[in-house]
Amino acid sequence: IVTVHIPANDKTRGLVDASFLAAMKKGAILINTARGTLVDEAALEAALRSGHLAAAGLDVLRDEPMVEPPAMLAHDNLIVTPHVAASTAEGLRRMGWDSAGNVIDFLAGNVDRDAVVNGEVLAEDDGPQKQ
Repeated sequence: IVTVHIPANDKTRGLVDASFLAAMKKGAILINTARGTLVDEAALEAALRSGHLAAAGLDVLRDEPMVEPPAMLAHDNLIVTPHVAASTAEGLRRMGWDSAGNVIDFLAGNVDRDAVVNGEVLAEDDGPQKQ
C-alpha cells in the first residue's frame, strides 16, 4: 500500500504518473489523501483497468468540484470519499486563521501561489505592486 501525503507544488504536481504507478508492485493499492493534482488520473485509470493496481482510494480529485466524472470512477476497485477531514471545530478554526494570514501576506506583496485556487488571475509578479 502506497499512501500520498505531500503538498502540491511545481515539483509534485503529476508526481504519481504512469511510470510511478508502473514501478509499484503488481497488486498494490494507492491511497491519496493529499491533493488531487498529485495524481495523473488517466494513468491511474489505466493502472486500475489493466489490473496492475489492485485498488485505489482517493480523498481528493484533480478537479473539485467535479465538472465531468473521470473515467476511473467506473472501476469497482476505486473508492472515492469527500475531502472533509479538516471539518472539525479545530480544523475550521485553523483554516480561518490560515485564510486571514494568506490575505495579510497578499496585501504585503507575498503570495503563496499554491494557496490560490484560481492562480490564473495572478500576474506574473505573484502579487500586488508595492507603492
